[in-house]
Amino acid sequence: MNQNRRGVVVIFAVLVASAVFGWIYGPSVRATSTAAEDNQSSVREFTTVLDVVQANYAEHVDVDKEVYQGAIPGMLRVLDPHSNFFDARQFALLREDQRGKYYGVGMIVAPRENHTIVMAPYVGAPAYSATLRPGYMIVKVYNKTTDGMTTS
Repeated sequence: MNQNRRGVVVIFAVLVASAVFGWIYGPSVRATSTAAEDNQSSVREFTTVLDVVQANYAEHVDVDKEVYQGAIPGMLRVLDPHSNFFDARQFALLREDQRGKYYGVGMIVAPRENHTIVMAPYVGAPAYSATLRPGYMIVKVYNKTTDGMTTS
């Protein structure tokens, strides 16, 4: 019984000591918001510059393209040359590659001289069953010419 009582006294003493130290040192420790204010002013400056460019540039400025393909990758290159930024579509393609889930007819295609060429059909896939073989040129998909299309 004596040990239980001693344990309760020790816990009580620790709590009291913590409360006293918190009361003494607590008020002098204050959170500062200078980093958040600096970030907000940087964002304001960026949007001001972007507004000036939009208003005064000779041609129409695609803001999404300039931010996603220009400003963000440029910032990352300065901070860390090994970092990359992916927009939503690029990220979805990356995740598809990482997970190994493929949709389609089951073949690898590549661009060659403005045409889409079959590199390798997967054995057992619909492309292989349709007798598509390496080197075949895909000219139309759903009656739409493939000239100039990307392999994506």
